[in-house]
Amino acid sequence: MKNIIAVVAVGILCLSGAARADKSGAPSTSRNNTSSLSSSSHSIFLGVDADFALPLGTYGDVNGVGGGAMLTAEYPVIEQLSATARIGFQFHTDKNVLGADTHVHSIPVLLGARYYVLPMGERQGLFAAAELGMFDLMTSASSGGVSASQNDVKFGVGGGVGYQWNQWNARVNIHTHDVGNFGDALMITGGIGYQFIGL
Repeated sequence: MKNIIAVVAVGILCLSGAARADKSGAPSTSRNNTSSLSSSSHSIFLGVDADFALPLGTYGDVNGVGGGAMLTAEYPVIEQLSATARIGFQFHTDKNVLGADTHVHSIPVLLGARYYVLPMGERQGLFAAAELGMFDLMTSASSGGVSASQNDVKFGVGGGVGYQWNQWNARVNIHTHDVGNFGDALMITGGIGYQFIGL
């Protein structure tokens, strides 16, 4: 898992360096914009997402509601399409199963794409998103003072829709945390994000 996180971090840093190199070699232009981050003078946008999570179906039988935070990166490829990366932590409350308290926390490491369906300007408006990547699932169970835990790294996929307004966005996603057990690891999330810097 540490290797996966390191690879994503290096990738983001490389994109950031490339963005700075492109900017230094291009003539500077001044723009009057409602949001400086929506300007095409930036090549990569960093931010943070906060979300509420609800496990569905059999996943909800062993896992309570949760919430999390994600560091995000967006790299515009063409006018309406961006490549994305997100990494974070999702905490879940306990669910009582046959007298044992269980939960499944997760560390998602996701790569994906965002397509602006009805653009209301540069990188603004309604968008659709798709992601795939690894989920480090941290399962824990405790009963009568005895506890046990295990970590499993699984491959997952997901998609969602959202709306970008200046630096802010709101989105709803559905993911499976384990493609091998697709319907048994479904999670729906909803939340808001903020892009705090453009490089």
